[in-house]
Amino acid sequence: MDHKTKPLGKKSPTSSRPKNPMVSKQEKNFSSLGSPKDSQGTAPESVFALDFLRQRLHEKIQLARGQGSTKELSAATLEKRQRRKQERERKKRKRKERLAKQQVAEAEKKEEPVKVTPKMACKELPESGLIFNKVEVTEEEPASKAQRKKEKRQKVKGNLTPLTGRNYRQLLDRLQARQGRLDELRDQDAAKAQELEAKMKWTNLLYKAEGVKIRDDEHLLQEALKRKEKRRAQRQRKWEKRSEHVVEKMQQRQDKRRQNLRKKKAARAERRLQKAHKKGRVLPQDLERAGLS
Repeated sequence: MDHKTKPLGKKSPTSSRPKNPMVSKQEKNFSSLGSPKDSQGTAPESVFALDFLRQRLHEKIQLARGQGSTKELSAATLEKRQRRKQERERKKRKRKERLAKQQVAEAEKKEEPVKVTPKMACKELPESGLIFNKVEVTEEEPASKAQRKKEKRQKVKGNLTPLTGRNYRQLLDRLQARQGRLDELRDQDAAKAQELEAKMKWTNLLYKAEGVKIRDDEHLLQEALKRKEKRRAQRQRKWEKRSEHVVEKMQQRQDKRRQNLRKKKAARAERRLQKAHKKGRVLPQDLERAGLS
């Protein structure tokens, strides 16, 4: 064999080179820190190096966040940052003021009830097709019939019912009854009759002051009753006349209908006779006309 064997103690120059550059760097760092034998002597230096690296990392992080030292920044950049900061603070103040105003306005709306004028109500009513009203339920029970009668009697002044309305016959009867009662009382006690008559007059005056139309004139009531009876009689005559006219019209229509039916019946009979004559038939009517029957 021509190949020469290499000694075991010696290494080739190619094998002594590091294969991985990262491994070589780590070996260099390890060699720079020293061997384990003198590690006690170089421990403070390694701690100082770690602190220095941490400080550098912290400065880079702050610089990336924009919170780093402003010594290296230019004046234009610093001024721009200051303007942005002032703009943010101004917008923040404006937002706070707007929110405060909204809260105050809402509080005022809740405290003050909305006043609706009649014009506004009239304008709002046609806009909606349906109107919903609030129904207030109270504990009071509805008034009974006796209570309503009692309230009505209390409204009557001087225990005298006013002579109002358009039932002239009833008003005339009531007025005549009052006059008859006064006449009877006048025969018994003139002073009491005079006092009652004055009371009636004052009561009627009070009703008239309230706007109630009092019909206490006998002559006017009689004339009004006559006019009413006359109008009633006129309406009665008009109604009777209208009824007669309606009956007459109905009778005329019935007569006309019967007449038309008779005409149609005669026309049909005549058509049958003509058809029979065309066919050459001799009918009893023809014999009678000829005198051969």
